[in-house]
Amino acid sequence: MATSVAQPRATTRQATSRLRGPSGRAALLGPVSLWYAVFFIVPLAWLARVSLAVVSNYQLDYVWSLSAYRSILSDPLTRQLLLRSFILAAVVTVVTFAIALPAAWLLARQPLRRRNLLLVLLIVPWWSSYIVRVFAWQMAFGEKGILNNLVAWLGVSHQPLGLLGFGWFGVAVAEVNLYLPLMIVPLYMTIERLDPDLIRAAQALGAGRLRTFRRVVLPLLTPGIVTGVIFVFMPVTGEFIVPALVGGPGDILYGNQIQSQFGTSYNWPAGSALAIVLLAALALVLVAIRFVSGRATRNLRPV
Repeated sequence: MATSVAQPRATTRQATSRLRGPSGRAALLGPVSLWYAVFFIVPLAWLARVSLAVVSNYQLDYVWSLSAYRSILSDPLTRQLLLRSFILAAVVTVVTFAIALPAAWLLARQPLRRRNLLLVLLIVPWWSSYIVRVFAWQMAFGEKGILNNLVAWLGVSHQPLGLLGFGWFGVAVAEVNLYLPLMIVPLYMTIERLDPDLIRAAQALGAGRLRTFRRVVLPLLTPGIVTGVIFVFMPVTGEFIVPALVGGPGDILYGNQIQSQFGTSYNWPAGSALAIVLLAALALVLVAIRFVSGRATRNLRPV
């Protein structure tokens, strides 16, 4: 009987050791690498190639030219839209973090059954289409939305409230509403694994709440913070649907310019060059985030 039990255990150990070897890792990572090569690297390489082409007689001429890059980098409107997109992404990221941190902390401290229910309610809106959620926001807070109809019915004001309607502020609030779960979930997963004994030990050693948070909690939350910042900052920077539907004519962003080059002007080299420039800028931002988070974690010493 002991021999029959030991044989499956030995077989399991042998299989595990084979998976840990180079051939095992290659077998596990092979399908994933192939998927990313076919559906990410190849399209990205083709996008970079199109950005070096030119439009001649309303057709793409696949010569090697930097004219698209020279055109967009010398255009002050492009630099202004890129800066505006980064400012919006930074504001949305900071606001979502300020809301998500206490929400994730309270969520992680709830009983298990209530916590699961709240997580489901948090994720349910993401089961619907992104455009549907944007239209729902517009129907609720737009110029002829439910909020303005209620204000007019109560007699508070006969003019529509422009605070959450068309405008930069409305775009920012809509983005916060749409991307808030992407900040809460990483923070919640990090807080859930946080050992409460570390907090109690720091307080027992004389650290106050603020010092405990800065010296103990914050370094342990850094992975969740970095993940949430990436999940929110990166997509908001290239956003074009929300500014087009919620914002006004003067609220276009860098993503709207890319969309117009592909969809309206049919200038694919210019649109591809705009996309490559945005990708390079986001790559630099990602490197800066990783550097700042790593340096902040190293500088935070124990109590």
